[in-house]
Amino acid sequence: MAVRSFVQLREMARKVGPTTIAIAAANDAEVVAAAREVQDQGIARCLLVGDQAAVEKAARAADIGIGDMEILDVGDPRSAARMVMELVREGRARVAVKGKVDTPEFLRAALDPRAGLVTGALLTHVGVFEVPGLDRLILISDGGVVLYPTMEQKVEIIQNAIQVAHKLGVVEPKVALLAAISEVNPNLPVTVEAAGLARMEKRWSAQGAVVDGPITLDAAMSSKVAKLEGLESPVAGAADVLITPDVEAGNIMAKGVTYFAKGRMAGIVTGARVPLVVGSRADPHETRVVSIALGVVLAA
Repeated sequence: MAVRSFVQLREMARKVGPTTIAIAAANDAEVVAAAREVQDQGIARCLLVGDQAAVEKAARAADIGIGDMEILDVGDPRSAARMVMELVREGRARVAVKGKVDTPEFLRAALDPRAGLVTGALLTHVGVFEVPGLDRLILISDGGVVLYPTMEQKVEIIQNAIQVAHKLGVVEPKVALLAAISEVNPNLPVTVEAAGLARMEKRWSAQGAVVDGPITLDAAMSSKVAKLEGLESPVAGAADVLITPDVEAGNIMAKGVTYFAKGRMAGIVTGARVPLVVGSRADPHETRVVSIALGVVLAA
């Protein structure tokens, strides 16, 4: 059965957990609060990597006990990120989590050949959104890693998103390739590219998904709009996955969902040997918790 809410996502993570996770630069109150919650809920066992004095100070400031968590004392964020990847490579952790370290630094550590996490696949960001009024979770990609993807890279972006959807129990995810219009127009290269990707029917069928585009956001989400547009597509009004033209569109859409629609997001980077939980420094611990839960489910 498909996971349709973050409550169900947490429940699934508890069923497959607790999974050991390693958090890079855990010297932040929100990070510590998230670690405390996922450990208390049986989702994860936490290895806190970073400056021990700073980690303990952050925990005291937030009045959070971390006596039952192992702290690996590392002086700076870059070294903490490298140690997290080493812990994963050695099998001591199955999910790598970004704490108070810059995202490029964290991903650079993951991509270092010495870390042993590179699989040859493209690293892509998949956001999983719980939106008020919707009866299902919506996946959006790529809003955080691949800046201006080529058509070949979009194939991998779609594949990675399909795999995440499958892990969440969506048997045959419907993938919408978003554009400004739902028809091919040579003046809008994105529409030409989307049509080309949609024609790869055998590939997507073999992966257990339906992919179609170009399609507008409203037609992808509303069967009424699709009908008014005269659009006949199995994806129209039923999309599970939204593939955006580039990182700017994906990032703006993600922030629009959270700020204007009051949606909530769990974010993950896929394509490495283990899930990489990469959020924003502004994320509250609740967002970190569901992102860790997603990472645990994907690692299962």
